[in-house]
Amino acid sequence: MDRAEQRDAGAGRLTDPAVARADEILRRHAIRYVVVGGQAIARSAATATRDVDIMVTTSDYRNTVDRLAKDDALTFAFESGPVARFGIQSLRGIPLDVIDAGIFAGRRPGTEFFDFLTREESTSSNGIAYASPAMVWYSRLLTKRWRAYAEKIVTNVIDGIEPTMLMRVQTIARRFGTDKTIAERIAYVQDELRRSDVLELTRGSLAGR
Repeated sequence: MDRAEQRDAGAGRLTDPAVARADEILRRHAIRYVVVGGQAIARSAATATRDVDIMVTTSDYRNTVDRLAKDDALTFAFESGPVARFGIQSLRGIPLDVIDAGIFAGRRPGTEFFDFLTREESTSSNGIAYASPAMVWYSRLLTKRWRAYAEKIVTNVIDGIEPTMLMRVQTIARRFGTDKTIAERIAYVQDELRRSDVLELTRGSLAGR
């Protein structure tokens, strides 16, 4: 499958209503973004996520937050460092989180990280860009809540994402100089995947395919 085909993979899938509504708002402001987090994982494995997390390039982050804060379709909740949260009013306040790509760029500029994400680690479905599972795992393992997200990664594997995706996570980390931190956290995930209860669930998942 070539790059163009990869970027159109899943084009026939239905778009989650929260993602579709967020896309309408973001397009109105001509904001370039990629869906990350659970909504991106949902393209490959089951998830109960309803929130919408989007990543924008560092040079656009401040302007994006300021413009969305003035949009009547959203309610501003808070901003903490490189993350701002809004509520989508028409969907009972489902969160829309705007994330500055720079927090995951390691030793490189945030704009370079975002360009890499859009060029090599995202696919397009119905005109909306979604981060790859490897990129979602990478970003989650770099947060302060990485242990909680490690358990979500285990669940993703049980639900069908290949554990070999962790090798791609390590490759991304080497590119951005975060490989030491990521290697330690991948080791933790791998230990969790070797638990007897997880192995049994994983085997059951494989048998059902």
